[in-house]
Amino acid sequence: MKRSLLTLAAIVMALSIQAQQQKKLPARKSFEEFRKGLHDDYNSFRKGIIDRYADFLDGVWSDYEQFKGEEADSKPKPKVAPVADGYVPAEHPAPVVTIQPALPPKEPARPAKPVLPVIPEPSPRPEFGFNFYEIPLSMPETNIKLAMRMDGTKDYASQWRKLAKDPEAQILIREVERKAAELGLNDYLKYELASSYIDARYSGASPSSRMSLKHFILTNMGYGVRLGINGHGRALLLVPCRQSVYARMFIRIDGTKYYVFGTDDNDPSVMANATISTCDLPKNNDPGIPMDLRINGLKLPYTPHRFDLSFRDLKISGEVNAAIFPVLYRYPQMPTADFARSSVCQEVRDSIVAQFKAQLGGKDERTAVDQLLQFVQGAFEYATDDEFHGFEKPYFFEETLFYPKCDCEDRAIFYTYLLWHVLGVENHLINYPGHESASVKLSSPIKGDAYQYEGSTFYISDPTFIGARTGMCMPNYINDSPGVDYHYK
Repeated sequence: MKRSLLTLAAIVMALSIQAQQQKKLPARKSFEEFRKGLHDDYNSFRKGIIDRYADFLDGVWSDYEQFKGEEADSKPKPKVAPVADGYVPAEHPAPVVTIQPALPPKEPARPAKPVLPVIPEPSPRPEFGFNFYEIPLSMPETNIKLAMRMDGTKDYASQWRKLAKDPEAQILIREVERKAAELGLNDYLKYELASSYIDARYSGASPSSRMSLKHFILTNMGYGVRLGINGHGRALLLVPCRQSVYARMFIRIDGTKYYVFGTDDNDPSVMANATISTCDLPKNNDPGIPMDLRINGLKLPYTPHRFDLSFRDLKISGEVNAAIFPVLYRYPQMPTADFARSSVCQEVRDSIVAQFKAQLGGKDERTAVDQLLQFVQGAFEYATDDEFHGFEKPYFFEETLFYPKCDCEDRAIFYTYLLWHVLGVENHLINYPGHESASVKLSSPIKGDAYQYEGSTFYISDPTFIGARTGMCMPNYINDSPGVDYHYK
């Protein structure tokens, strides 16, 4: 009898566990349904905002104060790179690299392999050719009817309603997304692609009408851009960004910076003292996503540019796609760390890393760090951006391989990347007033200029202080605590 009771208890317990497990399955399914419901609700909410956007354009427009673009660093950089005491130049300094203008390829450009498949249409569309930063591209031709002129806010609302009903506008959205994926374009360059196509395809429409179309396209892609009108009646695009953008005018709406983009971005006289107005959106409105300026691999049609750089015992050589340089030349100025985080041509970087590893392999850490430091100090000629370009121009890593002159932040971005990827040395990209530098965390302590960071010692290793070794800080900054822009670890 006792055994029977124990058996019965075991059966009851097993059935209880099974029942509990069965109860858990619907609970999990309910959570997945709940999560999907939230996603669908969000999409419906976002679509509802877009569907009602014409009503907002038809409603109240408010004026906003326009602020002058902020400076990344107000202190000017030195005109000449300082030289460490006792430094003796190499007997055979590296020759100055002569940059030849990029020539059109003799053979048709090699387009990158598309990431997204082309959606077939009932009948093929003719291709429309246009230039994107000097690169000839083509996309299927669209036939959107745009207003030849825009006389007031009611016209923008009217055009939005027409675009919302026009299947050609939806085709353009799809094709911009497809071409951007094919070329590896980030958010900002996707906007530039749409602008290049729209300005070429619809050149007969007014600039404000074309800007209205750009606003429609980007909003429907999910970006939180807004349409603005300045004091001259010209339409502008107001763009929220994940990064700060320096040297570009902006307005603030509910604490968010919206950077001003228009047809005369490089002409301050057009933007100065102009009132910016934009339509009011409801407080519960989903603002859309800000644009990310960081680059993660461009796949542009290929035009080769050869580089050969050397200093003392180290040298690197190879080829980089010259098509990237017009794209990057007037790129918005973002924080130095975001230039360091970006990767334009990863295969070029991998080649350089492999070359340095082959030359520095087997050397002790301190020797390898200093040889790499001396290469960056000596392989490039120094010049400030104002002197060489006429405006502030931070370089992406790849641009240092193209331009024969560079300044402190360009060298520091180049050097810190190599320290980590070639030598595996933890390091900082650091800033002083008017100067960008670097520091390294060494395995063994040395005598030299350093600072403490999270319990570790980082030694100054400055690629602009000519002839200096690791542990030597420029005299002007010996008593300053640097700011850390980026940490390679």
